[in-house]
Amino acid sequence: MRKNNHAIGFLRLCLIVAVVLHHSVLAYCVFGHFDHHAYLLSSAPIIDRQRWGGFDLLVRWNDTYFMALMFFISGVFVLPSLHRKGPRRYLKDRLLRLGLPFAVCVSIVMPVAYYPSVLEAGARVSFFSFWQGYFGRFHWPGGPAWFIWFLFVLDALCVLTVRLAPSLPSYLAAHVPDGLNRRPVVAVCGILGAALVAYVPFVLLFGAERWLSWGPFSIQGSRIGLYGFFFGLGCAAGAAGSQHTLLQRNGALARHWAGALCLGMGAFGWFIALPAPFEKIRPVLFVFCSVLFCLALMGVCLRFVSTVSARVNTLTGDAYGVYLIHYAFVTWAQYALLPASWGAIPKAACVTGITLCSSFLVTHIIRFFPGVQRLV
Repeated sequence: MRKNNHAIGFLRLCLIVAVVLHHSVLAYCVFGHFDHHAYLLSSAPIIDRQRWGGFDLLVRWNDTYFMALMFFISGVFVLPSLHRKGPRRYLKDRLLRLGLPFAVCVSIVMPVAYYPSVLEAGARVSFFSFWQGYFGRFHWPGGPAWFIWFLFVLDALCVLTVRLAPSLPSYLAAHVPDGLNRRPVVAVCGILGAALVAYVPFVLLFGAERWLSWGPFSIQGSRIGLYGFFFGLGCAAGAAGSQHTLLQRNGALARHWAGALCLGMGAFGWFIALPAPFEKIRPVLFVFCSVLFCLALMGVCLRFVSTVSARVNTLTGDAYGVYLIHYAFVTWAQYALLPASWGAIPKAACVTGITLCSSFLVTHIIRFFPGVQRLV
């Protein structure tokens, strides 16, 4: 793996850890609520009576950037891979890599993950009965697997776009990475404007928090355009290949990470403390946070991560599998700790530790089976 690929791989690993941490602390947020009549209307599958306000801040910060950054990273290698494999093979590989794990995740892993939620609601039902009804009367929630199906849709749209405009990848490779590298301030202003265009109409249409669901296919309605934009931005940034200066430690992303981080923290401060009369500008601040934190964190890794140890490299390879299975470990650990009176912070630390260790161990083991490593 080349040096800059190490940096991006390390960032992907950090994002998976952030996802696990995010889900681990949701049970202990002050804003959490549990609906005993409709478990899917709860703020998280498990809600503990012990809370800490600091987790609310952590969750809100994570929520501004981490899924957008995952879509951005997913797009970086798309066009070079598509050029190398061709449309047919590329889609076949993506269907195998995304479609099959998604099917397994929503039919096996997610029922295991949501069963403790039904138990907390007070339902007296065996797991077998719950699993039988999971796809019907229990509404088949897909949990974190929503990212996987939507990523495949974006991959397919990218292939269709390239088929309709064959010269587009060459144009992007010739102009976008160099433009971002040579005129970063102008480029960031353009990115912010485009992100607002991608986000605001969906906020007005669906509201900021509403989720759209059809069986296991769910997505936060307000962010459909924004996530698509970040994926497209990743495709454009990586169009010239991962060896382009933009994705090196002397590129614009790596040089200006501190400025982007400071601006992002300022925007986040306003986002959190925004007075009620200015509520209408909240979507603008959210977009500023998303863009600036994504650019800053990408820049940090490109600037400071040139190589990783063999152990970290192994963990990076296991990261996708951890994303697929971690939710089950999170909810069961949270449910098991409900009677304990340790306090919110020790409980969250315990859940996070158990989930990370168990998820990485199980993923590492199953990847030894023939053919599995190709999928996860």
